[in-house]
Amino acid sequence: MSRRSKMSKIKEILRLSMIEGLSSNSIGKSVGCSHNTVSDIIRRAQGSGLAWKFAEGLDDDEIERRIYGEKRATVASRPEPDMEYIDRELRRPGVNLSLLWHEYKLEHPDGVQYTQYCERYRKWAGTRQVSLHIRHKAGEKMFVDWVGDTMTVINSETGEATTANLFVSAIGTSGYPYVEAFPTREKDNWIKAHVNAFRYYGGLPLILVPDNDKSAVTSASKYDPELNKTYREMAEHYGIAVIPARVRKPKDKPKVEKCVDDIETWIMAALRNMQFFSFAELNAAIRMKLATFSEKPYQKLEGSRKSVFEEYDKPVLRQLPLQPYEYADWHSATVNTDYHVEALKQYYSVPYSYAKQKVDIRIGHDVIEIFHKGLRICSHKRLKGKLRQYSTCVEHMPENHKAYIGMNKESALKWAMDKGENIQLLVERIFGRVTVEQQAYRSIMGLMRIVKTYGTEITDEACKVALFAREYGCGYVERLIKSGIVKKQKAEIIIKHDNIRGPGYYGGEVNIHA
Repeated sequence: MSRRSKMSKIKEILRLSMIEGLSSNSIGKSVGCSHNTVSDIIRRAQGSGLAWKFAEGLDDDEIERRIYGEKRATVASRPEPDMEYIDRELRRPGVNLSLLWHEYKLEHPDGVQYTQYCERYRKWAGTRQVSLHIRHKAGEKMFVDWVGDTMTVINSETGEATTANLFVSAIGTSGYPYVEAFPTREKDNWIKAHVNAFRYYGGLPLILVPDNDKSAVTSASKYDPELNKTYREMAEHYGIAVIPARVRKPKDKPKVEKCVDDIETWIMAALRNMQFFSFAELNAAIRMKLATFSEKPYQKLEGSRKSVFEEYDKPVLRQLPLQPYEYADWHSATVNTDYHVEALKQYYSVPYSYAKQKVDIRIGHDVIEIFHKGLRICSHKRLKGKLRQYSTCVEHMPENHKAYIGMNKESALKWAMDKGENIQLLVERIFGRVTVEQQAYRSIMGLMRIVKTYGTEITDEACKVALFAREYGCGYVERLIKSGIVKKQKAEIIIKHDNIRGPGYYGGEVNIHA
C-alpha cells in the first residue's frame, strides 16, 4: 500500500497492537495491509519509543516523522536490489525481507523503500516459481508422513506376503528425503523411523510437521491437536517442536506431499518388478534408489536435493544428542489398595499415599517409571520372565507394614511347622487365599502374637476349630480362645494339680475331646 494510505491507518495499527494485543496477521486483515507492513510499523514504533498514550494525540505527519524520521529528497535513480542474492539469503535461518532491506539501505541510503523492495522481489520470485524456498527456511522443518501405497515382502519359506509401509520425510529448503519400510504403522515403528531419519540427516531440525496420523496425534483438532505421550517425549528428548498439519490441509506440508509423489514414482514404481524376501533387502534397494533420486537435478532450479541440502540445510541442523531416544510406551492405571500398579501383568509398588489414585506408567526396555500429575513418583527395574511378579520398595510401605519386611513365606511356614500341625495348616491356607504375599503378613503376625499370649497348644486347638469352620482369620482364632470354648475343651490337659478333683470324683466320665 502507498505511504499515504499507510499513514491513514497507522494509528489503527498501533491501537490494535498496543491496546488490543492482536497479532500482525490479524491486524493486517483488519486494516487491509500485509502482516509484514504491520510488523514493520510496530517495530519502528517500539524502536522510536512511541507508546500509544503519546501516539493517540499526534497527527499522521508527526507519527510519520517519529517512525520514519525526516523525509529524504527523492533522487532520480535508485540502486536496484540484487534479486539473486535476496533469493539465496532467504533460504538461511532467521533471514527475512525486512533484515535484507535494512542491510541494503545501509549500503545504499538512497535505495528503494521497504514496500517497493518487497514488491519488486515478489514479482521477480513469481516469474522464477521459487515460492517454496521462501516459505521453508534451511534446516527449520522436517515434514513426515506414511506413503499411502504399500509394497510387499515375501517369506521365502512359506510364500506368505507381508505388507511393507513406507515412512517418508523431507527436510528444510532442499526437501532432501529419507525413506524406510516397516511391517506396520504402529507407534514403535513411527518413532524408530524418526530416530533413523535424524541419524541419516546427521542433525536435528527445529520443527517436526506430521500429519494427524494416530501414530503422532491421539486427538485431532484444527487448533489444538493432542500429541501421544511417546511422540511428545521423543520430541522433548531431541528438543524439537511438533506442529501437526491441519486436517485435510495438504498445503501445510507441501514438501512431503510432493516428496511422497516423487517416491511413489522414482522408488516404488521403479522397484515394482522386483521381489524382496526381507525388510533388510527391501530397505537396501530403497536406499540405492533414494540416493539416485536425491542427486537428480531440479527441473527449474539449480542443483539437486542433495547439493542444496549440503549447502543450506546441513550446516544449520542442530547437533544430535549423545544417546538416541529409547522407545517407551505409556499406560494409565489406578493404584490398588495394596499400593501396587499393574504393568504388562507385573506389579510395582508406589508410595502408599497414592493408593486408589490415577497414575501414568512409562514402560521402557529396562525401567518402569510411574508418574502422578506429570511428576515422577518412583521407578523400578522392569520385571521380566514369569508373570504376576511383584517389585516392592520398603520406602513405599506405611509404618505398620514396615514391621513385616523381615518376614517371608518361607520363614512364616517354618515358624508354623515348629508350633503345631493345625497352626501350619492355617498359615498355608492364609497364604493360599491372597494374591500378594505381603497381604498375608498381617494375619501371620497376629497369629504369632496369639501364640505368645495364650500358648502353643490352645492356639493349635483353636486353629483346628477355625479350619473346620473355614474361618482363616487370626481374629476368629483369638475369639475362640477368649470366649472360653477351646479353653474348656483343653482344661484337663492344661490345668493339673493335686488338689483338683478328677472326673471319677463325680461318679462319671467327662469326654474332653472335641
